[in-house]
This record gives sequence, structure tokens and C-alpha cells, in this order.
Amino acid sequence: MEDFKLGRLYQQSMERDTKKAHGKYYTPDYIIDFMLEKTLDCADLVEKPFIKILDPACGCGFFLLKTYDLLKAKFRAVLPQLREKYETEKYEINKEGTTYAVDGCSYWQEENLHYHILKHCLYGADIDKEALWLCSASLMAKDRKKYFGEMNIIYCDSLFRWEQYYDKEQLSRELQEYKLVYSVHNLRDDKAEYLEREKTEEILRNNRFWSNKYDYIIGNPPYVGHKELAMDYKRWLLDEYKEVFRDKSDISYCFYQRALEAADDKCIIAFISSRYFMESPTGRNLRAYLQKNSRIIQIVDFYGEKIFQGIGVATAIFFLANESGGDNETEIWKYDGGRIESIDSGDFEKFAVDQDKLLEDRWILIPDDKRDILRRIENRCRTRLGDIAESFQGIITGCDKAFIVDEYMVKALSIEEELLRPWIKNSHVRRYRIKDSNLKLIYSDWIDEPLKYPNSIMHIEKYRARLENRRECRKGFRQWHQLQWGRNPELFTKDKIVYPFKSGSNRFALDRTGCFCSADVYSFVLKDGAENYTLPFLLGILNSRLYEFYFKLFAKKMGSGMYDYYPNTVMELKIPDYEDCKDIEPLSGELLELHQNGASKERIKTLEEEIDGMLSAYFGIGSNF
Repeated sequence: MEDFKLGRLYQQSMERDTKKAHGKYYTPDYIIDFMLEKTLDCADLVEKPFIKILDPACGCGFFLLKTYDLLKAKFRAVLPQLREKYETEKYEINKEGTTYAVDGCSYWQEENLHYHILKHCLYGADIDKEALWLCSASLMAKDRKKYFGEMNIIYCDSLFRWEQYYDKEQLSRELQEYKLVYSVHNLRDDKAEYLEREKTEEILRNNRFWSNKYDYIIGNPPYVGHKELAMDYKRWLLDEYKEVFRDKSDISYCFYQRALEAADDKCIIAFISSRYFMESPTGRNLRAYLQKNSRIIQIVDFYGEKIFQGIGVATAIFFLANESGGDNETEIWKYDGGRIESIDSGDFEKFAVDQDKLLEDRWILIPDDKRDILRRIENRCRTRLGDIAESFQGIITGCDKAFIVDEYMVKALSIEEELLRPWIKNSHVRRYRIKDSNLKLIYSDWIDEPLKYPNSIMHIEKYRARLENRRECRKGFRQWHQLQWGRNPELFTKDKIVYPFKSGSNRFALDRTGCFCSADVYSFVLKDGAENYTLPFLLGILNSRLYEFYFKLFAKKMGSGMYDYYPNTVMELKIPDYEDCKDIEPLSGELLELHQNGASKERIKTLEEEIDGMLSAYFGIGSNF
């Protein structure tokens, strides 16, 4: 699209770190088209020709440019009706810098649509001045006729409540006279701010802009993680948006609340954003807020497939209405295809979910038949895995080349044996078993005196410059030769179940050999007091076909058939009582031996089907899940 050219070039020119800090990523055309068509399709421009459409993080204006085209086509189609309905109405129009009063017949002409749309319909705000200039220039260039008048494109932080924290009457009175400094009353902090005229005028423009109520709010709110936020700004958000924003929240959460505040009655909001808030602990407040304060019309869940180039954020489109969600059914489109390049409804699984079933704990987007299986499992079990097991992440070395050696290097360098421990990575973890590894970890946290371990230190020192640059070393928390995060080594020596951080299927293995694990492997050991359970029993359950189905009902999908096996999710799994299902344990024990010895697949399949049959009978569900 030609009028996107400047904006695209501008975004492409931005450094990756700058994009990340500001959350700026270009929304593909087909996404914008889909969102606008779904949002504005039913807009009645005859009944409401002065429709207000806001993009609160408009950037270069990609959403607004396409909205302009859509509105112009819709206005063009109803011009006769507009002239008839508003024939005697009085309007103002600016031509060549002069304002004229005209009647409805003269105003509702095609030659005036450019002026009308820019003056009365499109509103955009952003914190990037250069992007806003490109947005304004691209909108004005939409028609050969020169646009005269002020556009509704403003430079501001949209999350600041300008309409609440300043009094437009007080600002207007101040600006009636020319002064060197103007006294502006900040109602939020209850103090006087002494500002130059240009800044005072800017605040008044922002106040008027945000005093509007909008009929439609669209866009791609910035995705900025808590680690990218300046500490003072983060503190301000924690106070200003405490209803939705928590310590590790993303800034996009605040834009949902801000949009609902700026929304007119029954306004439609269409945002594409990270889908993570539907499941994450930090999204709990936002889930509750949206449940209480909006009608959730539709969720288009791309279910982990990548939409934005250059980032791995899983996204979804959320369509909300500024009205009560009581007795509402939310339409769900859940992506079920491969690589996505367009929104073809045939690529989505479609179903409806009662909005009141989108619970604070987690929004689980599944149809009723799958929800029934989930309910049966959750209601039948009293114990969550996290109640009986302690989960922990593998070791972060900070530089694997310095600390991970193979058997050949151990011999060649004469690495001290007492520091070496067996080492496994994600790729070594299989169902029931751990693939043989010839890797060893130099557990350098045990080096109390470097002179005792000259060979290990000599090897590690080759990477000293890189190791000293680790944040923990710079801050003095770790010595240069130590692991970045060595964890508690005693946990690794216990019998434990290990599983990969990212996988396409359940892969839980029993480790009785004291393997130390990389950071892409998680483990759990039984807690004290969990004597009623055994690791082989849990292994058989977690590797079952039913429990893979159960886990994937609410697990975070990471794209390309991969799922996030983060402990926050794994530890939420409900586990049957041991006494009721203890016959699973000997079957699991036999499977351990068969997998370890590479036995016939037929016997393995038979045993796994027996376990699934026991679990299906226990939960009262069929085998067709």
C-alpha cells in the first residue's frame, strides 16, 4: 500500500532495541483489514455521521490510514441519504484557510469527505513525534485537495489521564493573556506547575482530546515488558493502573483499561496484543477487570503462531464492547492451521464460550465437550502436582563453553574429577528415559580456592572477559569463575522427574543418576509429607495420552506445535489419589525398563493403553478425547 511506504521505512530504520523499548512492531495489512471490517462493518454513518475513531498508540498511522479508506467508501455510498436527512442542518467547513457556514446539501458532497473525516472522525495519539508527523502527512496526502485545519493527531502519553488531571477552564483562562510563565494546576498531584506557553497549549489540546468519548477504539497497543520500563514510570503505572497492572505486567494491560475509560456507551474496542494475559499470574487483575467492565464479543486466538516479524510474542485479537457482559457468549476463533499469512475462517476452530466461564484464574478457550473433560478431571482430583512436588529450573551457567565439557575434553585437560557432574539438556529428555549424554558440568561453585583446581580454572579463564561481563559479576554477586545461577546442587542429586521447558508433547523422564540440568530443563522432587505418592506413579500419569490432552487444554502454545511447559502450568495439573489408581505404578515401572532397554513398541503401546484406560475409567470419560 503506497501510503504505508514512509511509515514502513521509518519502522524498518529503527534499531531493534528501540522497537523493543517502545513496543513498536508493524501490524500486517491483513490483520488491520480484518479488525476494521469486523469493527466498522455495522457502523451506521447516516444515523451518526460524526463518528469518532481512536487509535491510542497510532505510530505512523497504519490503522488510521486504512480506516480513512473504509470510512470514505462508506460515506460515499450514503451521501444521498445524508443530504436528505440533514438538508437543513448548519455546518462549518474550512476551504483555503477560510471557514464557511453551509447547509447539509452543500456539506454532504464527495469533495468535502476528506475534510470531514480528518476533522471529525479520526483521532490518534502516540509518544513518537516523528511517527506522528508521518501519520499526519500520510493522512493529508489521501486527497489532492489540501486540508486546512487542525488534525486530531496529538503527541502525548495516552496512559496519562489528561482529562482528569487538568481543568480546561483554568487552562483557557491562563492562556487568554501572554506571559513568560503560566501557572497550571495539576489536580492529580494538587500542585502548581509553571510552564511556557507552548507546553500549556499542548496540555490544553491533550485535555480536550481525551475529554472526548469514542465510538470505536482500535489498534496495536505497545508491548513493553516490565524489564524495559524505567523504574519511576513503572512505579507510576503500579499506582495509576493498580486495577490491572502488577509488578511483572506488560504495559499493554493498561491500554485496555484506558480504552474502556475513553469509550462511549457501547463503544467497540478492537486490539491485537499479547495473548499471555489470558493465562499468566500477572494477568489476573486484567482478566477480572475485563470480565467485570466489558462485554467480550470475540477472541481471535492465533494460538502461538507468529504474526509480527522479529518477535516471538504470541498474540490474539480481542473485540470488546463498553457494556455489561452479563449472559454473554464470547465467540472464539482458535487457529488450527500452519504458517499464517491471511485470516481465512476455515483455518480456525470456532465455538462459543459463556463469558462467565472466563475465570479470574485462567481464561481457557475450549469448546463445551473439552470443557466437560476438564471439569471431570478437576472435580475428581483433590491434589495438584504443586501440592506434593517441588519444582526447580536447571542451572544457568552464563557461558556454556566455559563450564560444559565432553569426555574427550575432560581427559585432554585433566579436569578435576570432584568438580564434574553429569549434564543433560532439553534434547536428552525423552518419555520415561534420559538419552545418554557424554557432557559434564564443571560445578565451579565448589571452587573455594582456585589454586586447588588449576586445570579447571585454566579452562574457565579462557572465557574470563565474557564471564566478568555477566550482570551478577558486575554487581559483585558472583566471582568471575562461578556459575551464573548454580541452584541448590543437592536437589539435582535426588531422585527426580525431569521435563523440557519447551516441547510438542509430554516428555517426563525419571532420573536416578544425579544429572545436573541446563536451564531449558525443569525438574521436580517429592516434598516431605508426600509419602502417599511415588515418582514412577506420577511418571505414568504425566506421560499418558489423557494427561497430554489435559495439559494442552490450558497450556501456552509457543507456535509450530510447541508448548510451554513452565512450572506455573505443569504444577497446576490435578493428580488422582494414589490409593485409587495405584495399579498404574507397576505398569509405569515396566515402561521405565522397556524404554531404557529399547524393547518392542507393541508392548509399550499395550501398557500405555492400559494406563489410559484406567485413567479414563477413573474420571468417567470415554477414550475419544
